[in-house]
Amino acid sequence: MTMSRKEHFILAGFLAPAIIVYTTFLLGPVMGSFFYSLTNWNGLYQTMDFVGLRNFVNLMEDGVFAKAIRNTMVFTVFVVLIQNAIGVPLALAMDSRIRSKQVLKTLFFVPAILSPLVVGYTWTYIYEPQNGVLNTILRTVGLTGWEQSWLGDPQFALYSIVVMAVWQFSGYSMVIYLANLQTIPGDLYEAADIDGAGKWQQFKSITFPLLAPSITINIVLSSIGTLKAFDIIYVTTKGGPYYATETMTTLLFSTAFTKSSFGYGTAMGVVMFFFVFIISLAQILLLRRREVH
Repeated sequence: MTMSRKEHFILAGFLAPAIIVYTTFLLGPVMGSFFYSLTNWNGLYQTMDFVGLRNFVNLMEDGVFAKAIRNTMVFTVFVVLIQNAIGVPLALAMDSRIRSKQVLKTLFFVPAILSPLVVGYTWTYIYEPQNGVLNTILRTVGLTGWEQSWLGDPQFALYSIVVMAVWQFSGYSMVIYLANLQTIPGDLYEAADIDGAGKWQQFKSITFPLLAPSITINIVLSSIGTLKAFDIIYVTTKGGPYYATETMTTLLFSTAFTKSSFGYGTAMGVVMFFFVFIISLAQILLLRRREVH
């Protein structure tokens, strides 16, 4: 059934506002970023010179940017693995007959809706070396040798932020897994019980394979979120100490807005765009293949 010219105009009228907003606030800035990455614009004045690929060549020789990429990957791998490893057991517990599970669901999910600024400031107080909650507890139980400057020591700073991110978003992963668990037919478990399969065998043969769609969603979403994480890192360490927690986003921000090197910072943004795109696409292709099998 073909539409008339009038129906085409009506459809275009409904689509026009969305297209205008999309072009103005997403597509336009993205295209502008590609242009500015080829200039030496400082972000303050209108004057700029076209420098071609010089910014990208300099990035390849930039040791701080290389460290930021390594930190970003370490942060992403640890957060994604631990967050999902915690999310599955939490979902299984919430799907069981445990008492007060509605209250527990709320408690586990609340951190996910908190602002990263609130989370950052809260954990900064917890990690405070002298009077922070964590070191105070360690002193109280006699583990004074375990006290650390958790955000001030380059050896511990990045992993301390990993703990913060995992604490905030494990409940978010739990909710997605729980929604998937509730779609699995109970008949499958009843048949497994009749066949004498134990709880672990049921999880391995029924639950885990049928969780494939939610595993794909959780891994892709958590990877994208951690690859572009900014607020929680900037509030706590601003990329320090000694670039120990510097990620692509924090380095991009400081380069473009603190050092007024907007063209160079935008080049970092372009590299980050392709970085996130390639990783996300690879994850989707690999995990979707697992869903099919």
